[in-house]
Amino acid sequence: MVGAHICRVDQEVSLQGGTGVLPPTDLRVAMVTHGGIGDPFWDEVAAGAFAAQREFGIELFYDGDGNVNEQVRLVDNAVALGYDVLIVSLADPDALEQSIRSAVAAGLLVMSINSGEERGREFGAVTHFGQPDGVAGLGAGERLVSAGVRNLLCLIHEAGNVGLEARCANAGVALELAGGSMRRLFVVGTADRVSTTGEIAAQLQADPSIDGILALNSGIAELAMAAIDSAGSDAKLATFDVSPTILLAIEAGEVLFAVDQQAYLQGFLPVAFAYLRSLDPDAETRGILAGMERWAASGRLVTGPGFVDQTNVRRFPQLGKD
Repeated sequence: MVGAHICRVDQEVSLQGGTGVLPPTDLRVAMVTHGGIGDPFWDEVAAGAFAAQREFGIELFYDGDGNVNEQVRLVDNAVALGYDVLIVSLADPDALEQSIRSAVAAGLLVMSINSGEERGREFGAVTHFGQPDGVAGLGAGERLVSAGVRNLLCLIHEAGNVGLEARCANAGVALELAGGSMRRLFVVGTADRVSTTGEIAAQLQADPSIDGILALNSGIAELAMAAIDSAGSDAKLATFDVSPTILLAIEAGEVLFAVDQQAYLQGFLPVAFAYLRSLDPDAETRGILAGMERWAASGRLVTGPGFVDQTNVRRFPQLGKD
C-alpha cells in the first residue's frame, strides 16, 4: 500500500488562480488507485493530485494498493468517512462494482481515472480521465508492425486488469492484419525483478522467432531490456509509460517508443474538475461551470495516447530540449 496521505490547505489563505482569487472550499476528495509504492507512473499521478490540492485548497486523501480487496476497503472507508468526491481507478471493475454503486448512492461525486471507463460509467461515474487503452494498443501494434515486428510477445504484469488486456488485444489485431501474431506472457511484475527478467528471457530463448516485445509499463520494460540482453535476442522493444531510464533508452535506440498517457494530468484534472464543479454559479464562474458540464457529458477527458520516440524524446524535461 502506498500509505494514506491527507492534506488540507488553510482556508483563510487566498489562493491566486487566473485573474482573481479562487473561492475557498471545504470540499473533501478521496483518490483511490490500484498503483503501488515506488511505481513511476502512480507517483506521477499522486504528484498531480497533490498539486491540484494545493492550488484549490481542498482536503485530499490519496492511497493506492495493487490488491483489489484493499482497494475495495479504501473506497468503502471513503464513503463511511463522508468524503464528497471519490476518484478511483478501475483495473478490476467487477470487484469494485458494489463499492462504487454504494458511493454513488451515498451522494458522492464519482469519477474514474486510468482504467475501467465504460464500467465506471455504468456504475454511476460522471466522467473519466485517461487514455482509451484499446486505441493505444492498436496504435502501438501498428508502430511495431511498421518496425518489422511480426511475432509479438505482450507482457501482462497484472492479471485481470481490463486496461492491460485491451492494450494487448488491440496490439494483436494490428499484428494479425499484417499477417503476424501476438501472444501474452503473464509475468510476476516488479515486486520480483529477478523472476520477471528470467521469465521473459526464457521465452526469448525458447522461441527465437519472437521479434518484438510490448511492455505495459516502464518498470516491466526496464526488466525486458535486461532479458533481451541476457537471452542474446534481437527482439525490438516498445512500452507503455515513461521513466527517466526509458527516455534514455529511447534516445539510445534501445527502445523503439513509449506510449505516454500523461500520468500527472490523470491526477491533477479530476481534482480540478471536482473543485470547479463545487463552485456556486455567479457572473465569474457561470461560463466555467457550463464548460465543465459539457465536459462531463462527453464522458471522458482523453490524456493520451501520445507516442515518444527518437524524434521527440528530448522534449521531456528529464533530457532537456532541442
